[in-house]
Amino acid sequence: MRGIAPHIEGNVGIIHLDRHVDIQEKDMDERMHTTPWFHATNIPNAPPKNLVQCGIGGWQVPRAGVQVARERETTIMTIGDVEAMGIEKAAEMALEVAWDGAEAVYLSFDIDSVDAGFVPGTGWPEPGGYLPREALKFLHLVAKEGLCGMEVVEVSPPYDISDSTALLAARAVADVLATLVSEGHLGKHPA
Repeated sequence: MRGIAPHIEGNVGIIHLDRHVDIQEKDMDERMHTTPWFHATNIPNAPPKNLVQCGIGGWQVPRAGVQVARERETTIMTIGDVEAMGIEKAAEMALEVAWDGAEAVYLSFDIDSVDAGFVPGTGWPEPGGYLPREALKFLHLVAKEGLCGMEVVEVSPPYDISDSTALLAARAVADVLATLVSEGHLGKHPA
């Protein structure tokens, strides 16, 4: 966000797939992997109202982070919410919030948003997340509308088994890039 926001004239919305809110100012008295969205939404043109966190849930969601999300009026969709409404409706709602008054949308895919059984190569595995095909579908639906940037985070090769986590991360990036090309948002697309 720090690299992209200065180059966008207008606000940037953020769609963040994760099992954890990652919006505390500090964790254990310092900035760490549980704090990026607090600091990103302090960037003047990345307002917290345009941050949508999708797939949140599990035992490792700190109450302090949930409180900050409420105070800053970000949008949280739990994995239960996503399951109840379906991937298509959840993506539609995430896009509405992220694009509201924004000129661009940034996509953050935390690999631990996927169920721990499919992504052993992450530092904070959580049972009960997205199935891989659900995460890929969600990413596809978001990318169809256009993106200013994307990241995949929290892939940890030392914990990975048969490179299954790294393969899903690479697939996510490849699928998003392919969607951006096929929808005419990136590169040249034949008419």
